Amino acid sequence: MGQRVVDIRRLHLEDNRELLSPPLLVELYQCAIGVTVFGFLPHAEIDIEVDGAVVVTQQVGFPEPVGATLPLPAPLVAGQTVRSRQRLGGLQSDWSQPSTVLDHTREFPAGPPRPQINPAPPLECGVRTGVANLLGGGNVRITADGAEVGRVDGCAAPVQGVNIDPPYGLGQHVRAHFDLCGDGSPPSVDHLVQPGPTPLPTPAIDPGYEGSEQLRITGIANGARVSFTRNGAPVGTYRCWGGALLVSFDTPFTAGETVTATQRLCDSGPPSPPGDVTIQPCSALPAPGVGPLQGGDLSVSITSSAPGAQIKVYRNGVQVGLGSAPRVQLSQPVAVGDTVVVTQSLPPACPAHLGLQVTVACVDPPFTHDPSALDLFPVGSDEYSDGPVHGSVRYPAEDDGTGQPFNARLAGTGRVPIVVLAHGNHAPADPSYLGYDYFQDSLARMGIIAVSVDCNALNGGSSGVGNIEARADLIIDSIRHFQTLDADAGSRFFERIDFARLGLMGHSRGGDAVVTLPTVLPAIGVTILAVLALAPTNFRYWASMPTIEPDEYAFMTILPAADGDVVDNNGAQFYDRAKPSPYKSQQYVHNTNHNFFNRQWLSNDGVTAVVSRGEHERVLDVYGTAFFRSRLLGHGTHVFLDGRQRPAGVLTSLVQQSFAYAGSPTIDDHEDRNGIGTNSLGLPTAQSGGMVADEYPFDQVPTAFNQSFFGLSVGMVMEPRKTGGIFRSSVRSLDFRGVELWLRAAEVARGQLPPDATGFRLGLEDSRGTTAWVDSDSVGGVPRPFDRPQKTKTMLKTLRFRPECFRAATPNIQLDRIQAVLIEYNRPGRRALAFDDLQLVKPL
Repeated sequence: MGQRVVDIRRLHLEDNRELLSPPLLVELYQCAIGVTVFGFLPHAEIDIEVDGAVVVTQQVGFPEPVGATLPLPAPLVAGQTVRSRQRLGGLQSDWSQPSTVLDHTREFPAGPPRPQINPAPPLECGVRTGVANLLGGGNVRITADGAEVGRVDGCAAPVQGVNIDPPYGLGQHVRAHFDLCGDGSPPSVDHLVQPGPTPLPTPAIDPGYEGSEQLRITGIANGARVSFTRNGAPVGTYRCWGGALLVSFDTPFTAGETVTATQRLCDSGPPSPPGDVTIQPCSALPAPGVGPLQGGDLSVSITSSAPGAQIKVYRNGVQVGLGSAPRVQLSQPVAVGDTVVVTQSLPPACPAHLGLQVTVACVDPPFTHDPSALDLFPVGSDEYSDGPVHGSVRYPAEDDGTGQPFNARLAGTGRVPIVVLAHGNHAPADPSYLGYDYFQDSLARMGIIAVSVDCNALNGGSSGVGNIEARADLIIDSIRHFQTLDADAGSRFFERIDFARLGLMGHSRGGDAVVTLPTVLPAIGVTILAVLALAPTNFRYWASMPTIEPDEYAFMTILPAADGDVVDNNGAQFYDRAKPSPYKSQQYVHNTNHNFFNRQWLSNDGVTAVVSRGEHERVLDVYGTAFFRSRLLGHGTHVFLDGRQRPAGVLTSLVQQSFAYAGSPTIDDHEDRNGIGTNSLGLPTAQSGGMVADEYPFDQVPTAFNQSFFGLSVGMVMEPRKTGGIFRSSVRSLDFRGVELWLRAAEVARGQLPPDATGFRLGLEDSRGTTAWVDSDSVGGVPRPFDRPQKTKTMLKTLRFRPECFRAATPNIQLDRIQAVLIEYNRPGRRALAFDDLQLVKPL
């Protein structure tokens, strides 16, 4: 998505003076006694309609930071439909899209999600606490040493601030509690009240602008009281749950005014030094920040804006939206290639003068949520041991801690899936099996038993295929041990484990072992649904033996590009040979090393600069939980693996994804041994305009195009002689409506890496000879080789070309009568490109 800041006074933008975007509703649940709305204009009047009748009309304040929660005259009932609209300054929006009230017992049969005290920990003398992970309209309360010290009925979602009275005392045990329909969640983690920082930090105040009525203050201690002066006169004191505070003032600011802020925790202690800001003139108001925008979107996400700003959205010069952060609904969808301009203003004193101009991409997936954040249950932990069988287990429990009982409500809903993890080779003195506790915790919180096998008995000695098979046997022995526990009436796991929903995760040699395990698994009554290989070795390949082809389970590999141990990223070989069942996934992650995924492996083996250990953990946590939730819990989180959504809270810009679904018709995967002149459909291909292309092994063999390929497939390399060369693949007559065209592509690593990126155009030619072209930059771009010493690799990623992109480029293209797919090299120079797996895909 191309972006640039523009002076809108030089543009011809057409305002729609009757347009006001509808506000948005959070998800609604039965028994809720309040509804949270956001995206409205400051001081708007909000209507809430339930089953066609307006039940609430109320003026609200500001849309940030948590919207407005409006009390309802009667609790909601499952199946009801709710809509919202807003009015301001003589304008009235349309109704929002209807939202159907859900029954939380269907969404969460073992009880509502567990509330989270956020931020944590609470501090001595704190007087306000934030509680997250809430269902809107329920009731939240805070206890300190078991006594209630704060409560909000009809809470906001997903976060609610709760005032605390009396203030927290040092050493108290603080927990949050939530209930909906009289159904209580597990309590939050038990937090111990800590002393506040000494001295208290100086509050920082974000820039304020003429016309604003709000200021954002940061650096606030958790639970502090923040006092303000405006031009030297006291304004008031506000309770804050910590981190940041948006404070509202009675009248708009004028340029040159000054605001100071101090914070205090305990009355006996001094306040912080004052932080201050001078209000800037309207001319300093910047353009807002905007999230990803792709063809077909009906809203624009706002990533940064002045507090309380009105956001206008223009499509091709005509206004299509007026609302506020964090998202503005549009009156019509944007199309590929549209020019969208987004502005912010603080009326009436500060009209917009700058805008962010965006060119709408074919594919620019939205950031949605964090799949690892599903927090339903406390986490119990324990060590297990049975002779040589040893390891750790994390599981959904009644409360946090060692040896806690298994969560009874979850057990009442049926057996629970299990994931077994295995580490790789490391110093035998280090407890490597404890290094994935963060990932085990995430799985347990969402209702999955997570077992980490101690493989140290096989470390530090022999290597080779026999070592990998021995690791697989050790993992099988742990599975058998938990089968014994499942059959033992005296065990907390008695009749708790669903061995028909088994997942495996292995790191390094452990990754090799979990791929090997299904091939040596005896008939012991388990069904493997998902296997994740993290930076795996492939000892069979090194021994000139056939590489195992993962089959009959979903397969995913995570490959750290700066891996200094498994330098060949052998997981790419497993991906290439895997059969999608029902899918396979590869995450090739730049600037990551081998060791930092395991907390016990302390050395940085990266061959280049790498991101922090925490960012490594986020990669495994986010993509790993998305994978296992998809296969073991039936959640729709595979969209984070196939590229249709981007997860929050992870460095997605570093992740190059490949993905394939079972049953997708293949136009050409170059595996048919029929030569470059014939595709996988048995139809002819042709080359013109200086195009030179041929099929090569994508492997470390002498017949490869060059030694930068580290997979185990056959693909095509284009080496065009000039710009404009075309490779044409006949498809006779295919219907491309309702499907996407997927193609794995990469820039070929060759000598010194050029500073600039390259690309191509993909075309569809219909039966009349009409061709529609879409540039690779419009679908995310061709991945660049990761520049590393000695072994810079050509690593392909999947590019998704949506049918509406071709239609936007050439409206008269007949997508139901496509006779050929074309690849054109439309860049200067003579850069080689690699391709594989050209498929028609209907995403699940």
